[in-house]
Amino acid sequence: MATLTLPAPVSETTHRARTVASQRLPRWFCVGMAVAAVGVLIIGFAPSYARLPQAMPAMRAIVVAHALLFSSWMVLFLVQTSLVATHHVRTHRWLGIAGVVIATVMVVSAPPMAVGLARRGGPSGSDPLMFMLVIVVDVLLFAAFFGSAIYFRRRAETHRRLMLLAMTTLLPPAISRWPWVVRHPAPGVTGMLVLFLVAPLVGDLLARRRPHPISVFGGLAVLVSVPLRFAVGQTAVWHQLARWIVS
Repeated sequence: MATLTLPAPVSETTHRARTVASQRLPRWFCVGMAVAAVGVLIIGFAPSYARLPQAMPAMRAIVVAHALLFSSWMVLFLVQTSLVATHHVRTHRWLGIAGVVIATVMVVSAPPMAVGLARRGGPSGSDPLMFMLVIVVDVLLFAAFFGSAIYFRRRAETHRRLMLLAMTTLLPPAISRWPWVVRHPAPGVTGMLVLFLVAPLVGDLLARRRPHPISVFGGLAVLVSVPLRFAVGQTAVWHQLARWIVS
């Protein structure tokens, strides 16, 4: 007489593990994003770094320090994603403390730098007061995404996507220095941002067949902020407030 063999029941823990695994981005995806971001940084800032010894007398210490912090955070982001991809999670957590320190100093030092730049009438060829708003919004977005990522550090996939968004908010200064983007800044910067924001959505579709809400709404927040900050930066209300700040 044939016997009926029933499959072993799937435990709640096993089911939960499978659910989490189905939500993961490919293991090396974040490493690829970090490599691309460092590439953007090198293309944008390498000429400036090459001229640094000659330009040093004209550059303020806070600008140099902020540039070094910016570069250090991006390189650390690449190291951190590589550690996670190679399963060195404990080292990743210890280095995360350094990332928090660097990010905190970046956020604290950027607004005074933006105010000082506007006070000196820079950068040349643009509205200094509007450009100050652009920098401040970039800093606020980075702080919001990075702070949220630290808060959700125990929820790996949420943490990972928030860190990708934080990294993306740091790219416009480097992108704006690309030779062809200098001639076409608006479409150039926006187009590159779209590529970096769409990439996690594609990764989500491959990994979980649907985009993650963090990638969707975070990406929309970044994109909407681009035209919004330029629109607000041209208003009389902002100029009046900005003149009071820089005075």
